[in-house]
Amino acid sequence: MKKALLLFVLLSLGMATIGQKHNIKNTKAPMDKVQLELAPKAISTAFTFDQPETISGDIKGRSVDFIPIGQAGNAYGLYSNSRTYLWADPALNSIVFTHRMTGGVEVDGNSRISYDVSTDGGSTWETNVKVYQPTEPGPTYPYAAGRYPQGLIVNPEDNTDPANAFYSYLAASIINTNGIWGGYVFGSNPLTETNPPSPTQTLLESEDDYWRLIPDAMTVTQSGTVWYTEPSTDYTSGSSEYTGEIIIGRGEIVDGEIAYEESLYEFLAPLDAFNDSKVAFAPDGLTGYMVFMTSSDSDPIPYTNYHPVLLKTIDGGETWSDPIHVQFGGVDGIESLKYYWSDEVLESIDAYGPGFNRDEVYYNMGYSVDVVVCDEGNPHLVGIIAIGTEDGWYPGEGTMATWHVYSKDGGGNWNATALYDNIFLDGDIGGLPQYNRPYASSTYDGHYLFFSWIDTDLDGAEGNTNPNIFLVGYDDAHHSYTEVENVTELSLYWFSAFYGSASQYVFSNEVSGVYECEIPFIFTEYTVPGDPASEMNFYYVDGYRMDIATGVDNIEGAIDFSVAQNSPNPAVNNTSVLVTSETPGVINLRISNILGQVVHTQSVNNSALAHTFNFDVSNFDSGIYFYTIEIGNKAVTKKMLVK
Repeated sequence: MKKALLLFVLLSLGMATIGQKHNIKNTKAPMDKVQLELAPKAISTAFTFDQPETISGDIKGRSVDFIPIGQAGNAYGLYSNSRTYLWADPALNSIVFTHRMTGGVEVDGNSRISYDVSTDGGSTWETNVKVYQPTEPGPTYPYAAGRYPQGLIVNPEDNTDPANAFYSYLAASIINTNGIWGGYVFGSNPLTETNPPSPTQTLLESEDDYWRLIPDAMTVTQSGTVWYTEPSTDYTSGSSEYTGEIIIGRGEIVDGEIAYEESLYEFLAPLDAFNDSKVAFAPDGLTGYMVFMTSSDSDPIPYTNYHPVLLKTIDGGETWSDPIHVQFGGVDGIESLKYYWSDEVLESIDAYGPGFNRDEVYYNMGYSVDVVVCDEGNPHLVGIIAIGTEDGWYPGEGTMATWHVYSKDGGGNWNATALYDNIFLDGDIGGLPQYNRPYASSTYDGHYLFFSWIDTDLDGAEGNTNPNIFLVGYDDAHHSYTEVENVTELSLYWFSAFYGSASQYVFSNEVSGVYECEIPFIFTEYTVPGDPASEMNFYYVDGYRMDIATGVDNIEGAIDFSVAQNSPNPAVNNTSVLVTSETPGVINLRISNILGQVVHTQSVNNSALAHTFNFDVSNFDSGIYFYTIEIGNKAVTKKMLVK
């Protein structure tokens, strides 16, 4: 990949890297999520669309269709954080996508909310089903204008008929009770009742210590309980002031419509800062986690800036645990993270330089995170982690990566695996930022997980402005990963999958010992390139499949150790591999070429539960090699490139 070559050049410059310039950024995300488009004019804003055509192609041997679904009047409803925009329900073979609308007059405009629905696995769609409309004109915007909508399918337990299920939405609204913001709008519609729909809509204001801004977290359990959460944040001064409590919403379908009850939960301390929040439950609906990205200034964690802090339930949300911090750096930090970046990279950063101590390096996760819960009730997070300092971080090529951060014991201990060395954290498209939008997905049984994100790997690009969707699969029982795939590579939308989003659940089918998993994605198409105020088309990616073998011949039982990608990769002269294990024992390293010939072996009796293999590849021919780590009768194999 172009990115890998650039990273190789960076790390192979030797002493030249000492002069490398790294730009530090503030750990607090810019407040772009409260950015507002220009107020609608008092004239008709009706738009007419030429409906795009389905684009079909063969991608990596798969027959993939890019199906046009709904439209929106601009890019403002979808551009920022990863949220629950797309939801697939494998039990119903149905999918919904939630977005703002086009057309109407001032009171409507693109402040309305609609959804697109498919009940045949994404092949055909009913689009632009309107479910929310502002109530009246306002002084600047329509009163209770809908913003940043999320939506999903609420399916009664054991139901397999889409006609008996419901669609539900949740959005921020502009009602001037918390700055210009202050409300939530929510409601529901019978899933297949689309022509005409009969939705409900309810407006909640900021009142009684419920300071509402913009919720990022929404999910539904397989038993049909909806959850959302947001830090209660006072924005009346024009800047965020966290109150020390989070809003927790719980909803169920009652008499044909969704009914919510809310509560406030004390969490951390007032004025702590947040970048993102998410929520997810295990397939049993009992074990769940709320995740908040915070610096937790009131409870600082050693050598760890913004990081995930979780609340856990094991009784379906009746009670929640004390905060669970994920510590990145420091003596008790995550070993695979602390040893991922080379000495040369760390020495090239002014804050560290020669003679640095790896236990005194800061790390930061930002600006977004996502979570999914596997069948064993363990949390799996995905997001960007970069080298940091006490006051900021360095999210640039060579100093950041997309990481899978996970616990195998319900949040007691944490591990991490680097999935991808990112090129860009963000990009500017007509004044709107586009971040990497991490998503975590799973099969309905929670056994196979998938992590996706967007990045620009185009030569000459200066930011994440020509994005592709990237994807990796994960077998939780065997702790093994697929190769990273570029979902949009070689398609018409190569380098233009704007604001790509994934579903929490994927479609899967076991055939002859292979799990055939179809991953639902959507992305945005600009009708006027680079103009976020113009109309937007949305596309559904139909048929992108990732196959995962249900068994691995050389593995007996679950893998209880982690193998990092070699660094640097591509390797030149020397490279290293970090192995972390839950139990002490002998670790064997074996390196083979593409012909299967063993070219190098090493062994170590590991008692520290973490060991870094350093090996010389200067005598290796250039090309692809495979390194295998064996502990007992279990093995993990990964690929590396030698230059």
